[in-house]
Order: sequence, then structure tokens, then C-alpha cells
Amino acid sequence: MDKQGWVRIYRKSLDHWLYTENRPHTRREAWEDMLLMCNHSEIKQLVNGELIECNRGQSIMSLKSWAKTFKWSIQQVRTFFSLLEKDGMINKEGLAKTTRITICNYERYQDNQQIYNTQSNIQTTHTQQTDNKQITTNNNDKELKNEKNSLFRQRFFSVLEIFYFKNFKNPVAVTNAFFNHYEGVGWKNARGLDIENVESVAENWDNKTTEGTNCPENLLIKWKVMFNIIRNNSEKYQQFLLIRPAKLENGTLFIRGKSKDIENIEYDEDLLKIWQNALFITFGKVAILYEIDKQHVV
Repeated sequence: MDKQGWVRIYRKSLDHWLYTENRPHTRREAWEDMLLMCNHSEIKQLVNGELIECNRGQSIMSLKSWAKTFKWSIQQVRTFFSLLEKDGMINKEGLAKTTRITICNYERYQDNQQIYNTQSNIQTTHTQQTDNKQITTNNNDKELKNEKNSLFRQRFFSVLEIFYFKNFKNPVAVTNAFFNHYEGVGWKNARGLDIENVESVAENWDNKTTEGTNCPENLLIKWKVMFNIIRNNSEKYQQFLLIRPAKLENGTLFIRGKSKDIENIEYDEDLLKIWQNALFITFGKVAILYEIDKQHVV
């Protein structure tokens, strides 16, 4: 087997059943996940109310989150990261309630310029070289488009938060419609100019959905207060953008959402405790009743 060169694995692979199988990772699989989950470009990430820079080749996640990803114990994660550090593969930086991982020599794994560099040497005629150049150009254009779509999709939850508190009937459906539209037009505005700030465009997006039911405005205002309390106490606060308050009647708060999104909160003891505290601060003593929303699509 020729072991020269490299292959590209897209981040979308993380959704495939090969990557979601519920079993502990091998160390090789854990390393591949780290390469797939680190940032492709520089962003700022909100953690516990603080904006933290996360550059290309870096990832900000708690050891507990890595343990959940790898299906390991936290101590196993610590040991694995220590081995990677000793081998010069990563740098690990402890931050407040989280960890910043930097993949050393990240460009070695993700260099876009080397994909097609051997093809021109294979061609023997001018016609073949011209055809190859055209194929390479088309493929590079496709790669750049896909990478831009992937980069902007990383902003999904920040866009969802904008639509959520605009009180759309189904903010997730609107968010998906927003991304599908702009991916279709190559992330260009009405004047044909490249879009750089996704959130600013989302602020003016008016594609409302007729699915579901709007939340009463006074309830949504209280929910936002509760959401901000959770944001300041948990890095998983975005999960609460996937469920929706419906109404508050006779001391019972009705909440709609997809069953798996509700379970992700209910089965996380730490997150549930933070939510219960935020609920009490915002709403006082209330009971929770869920309404499973079959139209709620992620």
C-alpha cells in the first residue's frame, strides 16, 4: 500500500452511523474526532458569559464534553491528552470551566493546495492538461463553496438565537430555511456582494414559518431571562434553543420540542440542576409539562 500523501475527511462524516456508534472510541478514533471537531477558521466562542478566541486548528470543550464524545471517563481523557502533548501533537490550555486544545501542525492535515498537484504530471498532451486544469478549477470552486457553507454553518446556533427571540413559530425551521437560501445563492446579498457577517443578515431575514404556534410575548421575555442565567452557568446553554415555551397556566409551564432534545436535557443531571435553579429564579415554583413537537426539525 502506498502510504504517501493524504486523504480528506469531511466534518459531515460525524453524522454518519460509523461515527455515532455508541461504544468507547479507540485512541485512533479519538484523534480523528479531534481533527474533525477543531475549528476550520478563527471564531470567538461564548463560554460562561466570556468571549474566548478559538483559532483555526483549535477547539474549546470541557474535559467532560470530550469524555462524552469519546465514551470515556474524564481520567482517560486526561491521560490521552497528556500522551498527545508529550508526543508534540497538541497543546492543552486550561481555561475557566473548559479547555482549549490546539492541534500542532494543523495545516499538515488540512492543506488545500496539494489536492490536485500530481494530476498535471500524469497528462501527456496539451489537450489533456487543459481538461485537467478545468476539472481542477471546477473542483476547487466546489471545495471553496463547501468550506464556506461549513464555516457559516458553525454559526447555526447564533443565528437560531436571533430567530428564536424574534418569536417565530418554529425558529429551527426558519434557521434551516435561512441557511439553505444563502447556500443556494453562494452567500451573496441582493447586490451580489459576498456576505461576511451571517448574524447581521439574519437580523433582517423575514422568512417566517407557519408551523407551530408563537409563544406569548411576556412568556418569551421571561424565558430569555432564564436562558441568560443558564448561559452564564453552562456551556450547553444552546440546547435550550431547541425547545420552546408554549404557555404558563395554573403553575404549569408547557414546553414543546422534539423528544430527543428534551431527553438530552432531562438525562443530563448537571444541566438539569442548572435549569431547575434558573426556572425557580425566573418563574418561581412551576411544574413542567412537555408537548412533543413532530414538526420540530433540526
